[in-house]
Amino acid sequence: MKLPSVRLLLLCAVSGCATPYLLRPGDVAPLTASVAQDQRAVVWQRAIGALLDMGYIPQVLNEAACYISAKQRDDVTDGQLAGTIAIVNVSPEGQVRVEVGGAGVYHSADELARDVKTVEHNIMQAILARSAPPAAAVPSS
Repeated sequence: MKLPSVRLLLLCAVSGCATPYLLRPGDVAPLTASVAQDQRAVVWQRAIGALLDMGYIPQVLNEAACYISAKQRDDVTDGQLAGTIAIVNVSPEGQVRVEVGGAGVYHSADELARDVKTVEHNIMQAILARSAPPAAAVPSS
């Protein structure tokens, strides 16, 4: 190793440089919610739209299994997820499951896990918001 490389490593160690981290889908506990069994296919279809709206491109769509695997972006910025992969599955029992994985340059693996959980939450909220029945109109007086 050359002397400038040693200086760079020491500088990073002392200053707390960020490090690349990776979490695969399933490395963080998935987020789950329940929907009516008869709404399984509807929720799955609406999940596709929710993912597209959030910038995800479906790579695998399996209607029979109500399964989606989608990828978001590939850019790498300190403190942000990159190469984010989202997996959404709606079980025959109506269990909606969202798993997210991604990589990023962070100061700790906990920071990456926090961002993965946030993305899981945002995806689930988007899916459930699209899946909720419209509110009943209340007549005005």
